[in-house]
Amino acid sequence: MTEPYSAHISESYGPMHTGDGTQLNISLALASDRLRHEAGLSLRSITDRDGDWLDQRFVAPGGMQRARTLLRTNSVVLLSARPGSGRRAAALMLLHELADGSGGLYELPDTEDDSGSVLDASEVSEGDRLMLDLSAVDEARYLSLQRQLPDFRARLVERRALLAVVLPHHHSYLQRVELKAQTAELTRPSSRDVLSRYLQLDNIRPTAAELGVQSLVSHLAKVPMREVAELADRIRNLRDSGIPGGFPSWRDGAIKRVADRSAEVAADLATHDSGRRRALLLALAMFHESPPATVLRTASALLSTLSHPPDERPRLEQTDLNRELTELGAETGPDGLVRFRTHNYDRGVRDHFWTYFPDLAEPLRRWFHDCLARPGIGADEHCPAIARFTEQCLRADRPDDLLWLADAWTGRQGQVRLIPDAAQALNRGLADEQYGQRFRQQIYDWSTTRNLPQNLKQVLVLVCSETMARSHPHQALVRLHHLDRRADGRVADTARSALLDLALGNSRMYRLLLQRVRRSLDESDWARDLGLFLALTRFARLIASQEVRAGLTAGWAAVFRKLPREEWQPYAVRWFTAVVDGSGPERLLDVLVDGCRKEAALLGGLYQFARDWERAGPPGLDGPRISGLLLQKINFAQGLGFLVPAV
Repeated sequence: MTEPYSAHISESYGPMHTGDGTQLNISLALASDRLRHEAGLSLRSITDRDGDWLDQRFVAPGGMQRARTLLRTNSVVLLSARPGSGRRAAALMLLHELADGSGGLYELPDTEDDSGSVLDASEVSEGDRLMLDLSAVDEARYLSLQRQLPDFRARLVERRALLAVVLPHHHSYLQRVELKAQTAELTRPSSRDVLSRYLQLDNIRPTAAELGVQSLVSHLAKVPMREVAELADRIRNLRDSGIPGGFPSWRDGAIKRVADRSAEVAADLATHDSGRRRALLLALAMFHESPPATVLRTASALLSTLSHPPDERPRLEQTDLNRELTELGAETGPDGLVRFRTHNYDRGVRDHFWTYFPDLAEPLRRWFHDCLARPGIGADEHCPAIARFTEQCLRADRPDDLLWLADAWTGRQGQVRLIPDAAQALNRGLADEQYGQRFRQQIYDWSTTRNLPQNLKQVLVLVCSETMARSHPHQALVRLHHLDRRADGRVADTARSALLDLALGNSRMYRLLLQRVRRSLDESDWARDLGLFLALTRFARLIASQEVRAGLTAGWAAVFRKLPREEWQPYAVRWFTAVVDGSGPERLLDVLVDGCRKEAALLGGLYQFARDWERAGPPGLDGPRISGLLLQKINFAQGLGFLVPAV
């Protein structure tokens, strides 16, 4: 943003209180750590820093030059490309390349939320570079947004702003004819070149022959661009772990770990035709590298969920677990954990069940919920199991199963220890390119609902502050604001802290929250917004901006009308002190005076408070300067500028 910071009044924060004792605090800390660990799932954020990172790794797709020309000349470019071709990365690179330092780089919301439209021209600032990802939008919204685009483009031209739009390839037949001239068709870049670029940055430099082996070429031809980056990461990990043999060994090992085992699994399942064997197979695939007891416990739970008839023989007459696992191609390692002997066989099993037993999807959802909700499975086994389950739900077009799980784990009967699990399930959904918008919309719907269970509120605060704030800060702020308004009990502090951290860390977010608070104080009666406004005044940012001053003035006007003096006076003191010590301009006093709306009683009360503060101030404080300046501004406000105050 171009406007300077005129004042920045800060203070230290003490430890955050989160409510119901040690168990809740530990669960929140574990959930936060788990979300941060997963923060690198995909390049979903859109900032200049992300652009710098991508710039080192980016290989231009076909059609990139036309896209650059369209964006420069028309202020808008529409990008059409197949899923998995790196279309989102291309949009980010286009905007990053054309940065001139005058505006911000950010993504427009893909849900309408409170405003009614994602194309809100009032929020476009000078020189902004905007991205709009419509890759997962439905037909009705795509048609609606196309109708709005010409008017929005006019605002972009006026403000010298730029917009790159990722189009929904599955709705290409719905594109309006007049927009085709603004469309660039992108083709997939060379996967081998992308892999080589990533490897070179890790100081791995394979020869052309080493990159041209058939196994690698075949693998690269069928995976999306994001998996090319993941392959480079696996190769680096093998190098760093000391695997001998150089690049050919690391390459083959990385490919082997993701080899397609579907045919092998299908053949093996034909021989494992008993319910118990298949239950053990799926339980091990879902809880891979777990103790034998976990595999047996979860397999038994699956049989129970499916109402499978039990084996009536005495237990000692039944086959022991070691033999059963061995016959399934598994073994127990020196670490006491069970794993399949064949790399990636566990994923092949999961893929097979979700693909060829679609009628079991809901029972499997109940089974997985119960496995984690009941004691007996170690906390360290939850995280990888959730990652595997979410992968299958999203692959099988069942995102609502994850929403159901998050709701069930945090409902009225939910347990605090399941907060990290629910947060992880939502986080995985938010990171998904196809279904992320579905999860953002549901989180919005939840955030505007009264009487949500406390555990669900805590989870929503976590995923908004730890996940959405990185990728979609605008939408995160809107949801945190709704959660803050409805917060009570143990959620109140975490919601308020997360909201302020987001708003005070970015000028655009500060403006957005100030505008929202201003509207609510004018149009509704959210009592918590009064306290939120006062919290925002602790950091008087962008006071030189007329828009910001108008928001602060409106907020102080509401505070003066609705709150007793003892509640707002500490915040007014901060502004007095900032003017005295030179860290804040006199405009801070103008805002206070304008907030009195020329009401004599309020102006008199403000002046009297300044005089009281002056008398009680510490030695050496130039209090009379404040009272004199304040009286002068009050006189001007009342049309008495000809009076000279006696200080």
